[in-house]
Amino acid sequence: MAHCLRRRPFPPSLSMLQRSVRSFGERNFGTVSSLRGNSPSTRLQKAPEPPPRTQRSMRVAQKISGKMMETTDLGLLPMTFINPTGANRPNIFKQPRQLAKLQWFRIKRKAMDLFSIAVYRWSHRKIIKVRFRQTGPTAVALHRRMYTAFAEGDVDTLRKICADGILETLVARIRQRKSETVKWELIKYNKRERVMSNRAAALMIEGSGIRQAVVRISSQQSLTRFYVDGSIVPGTGKRKDVQEYIVIQKRLLHGKEEDWVVWGTTEESTLESVAESKLQELA
Repeated sequence: MAHCLRRRPFPPSLSMLQRSVRSFGERNFGTVSSLRGNSPSTRLQKAPEPPPRTQRSMRVAQKISGKMMETTDLGLLPMTFINPTGANRPNIFKQPRQLAKLQWFRIKRKAMDLFSIAVYRWSHRKIIKVRFRQTGPTAVALHRRMYTAFAEGDVDTLRKICADGILETLVARIRQRKSETVKWELIKYNKRERVMSNRAAALMIEGSGIRQAVVRISSQQSLTRFYVDGSIVPGTGKRKDVQEYIVIQKRLLHGKEEDWVVWGTTEESTLESVAESKLQELA
């Protein structure tokens, strides 16, 4: 079921919001069209200048800030990096250059993430406490509660622990069951949970921001569906080894920090996804 909960990596609007924090003081450069000939009449023409980037960023920031008051789902923070494994990881013998690029990006991203947490913590030092050691266990607890509530059709619990996007997905699937019942069972954890990403970002509302963490959870699970007469739906109930990257988030609104909730799941980063995120950052 995990693959059904994977979410869009990031909305361009949120990427713009984060860039708005950095946009003050940046220089804006006009673009020019290419020279099309050598005749005297040919001139270098300057393209119409777009509105200053700061003004555009501020408008987007205000729009997203308003959205933050209406929804708990702002998307995955841009440039979130999940170190790839297995087939997703470039082969050190066949693709050494690609692997080196990916690892260099991982190191830079890790440093930037730690810096973002430090700045976020210092900016709101009288309000929040960053408890790194509790991040993994919190994700594991929310992961278990979410799947248990989903199997039992407990929408009230899902509303408390899920962001809006994944909540809509789970509720829709519950309503599709009709007369069937579902049992989810966690047989065991194959590995200890591991925090793959831990980030924070201030938003353009005073005393507001967001924290997000991606935690890898490897477990053995089973999902069994039952007909009305109690018989098992064929093909269900099998034990499966599942590796999930659970995304949890915590919002800070007007100086009040909310509890951790599940945003959804995501996938490992690839060279393609890193390139795409860089383009989004520059757009």
